[in-house]
Amino acid sequence: MSRKFPESVVFIVAPDADGAPNVMPAGWSMFSSNDPLMMAVSVGLERYTHDCLRDADDYVIAFPSAAQTEDIVYCGSNSGADLDKISESGLEPAASAEIETPILEDAAACFECRPGGSFRTGDHRIFAGEIVAAHVSETYEETVNNLGRAWGDGPERFKTLSELLGAEHTPP
Repeated sequence: MSRKFPESVVFIVAPDADGAPNVMPAGWSMFSSNDPLMMAVSVGLERYTHDCLRDADDYVIAFPSAAQTEDIVYCGSNSGADLDKISESGLEPAASAEIETPILEDAAACFECRPGGSFRTGDHRIFAGEIVAAHVSETYEETVNNLGRAWGDGPERFKTLSELLGAEHTPP
């Protein structure tokens, strides 16, 4: 599995049983349909977020920006079953356009989703969601990639393409 890096990373924002938003970073996501426009994420069966997504009427898939690397580490190192990751991290929720679950400020992009089906794949379940609204940051143009633990255990392992290539390779 070490050869899978770099991989994209997303935040999954899904309400818990009380309706409070729970956030989990995930490495396995993809666009899965053009018509209707859909995205899918894969979540381990034992993860707290699995049950949140399974029971959700809506959820958000957000692509973190470079400003959120510490939040990726924090949310990936703690369980929403034990604490409110949004209030304990630097993440700032914002009102969504079409759904109840909040989007995340400072994310490079956020996609509001309604459940479109799921299926089990071994020790994970893939959740597909129909995108009902999209938000793109005017401040953060790049998403971050997970480079793997060989780069470290903290925020240093999450980089944008420009950070990896250096300033001379960034688009104009």
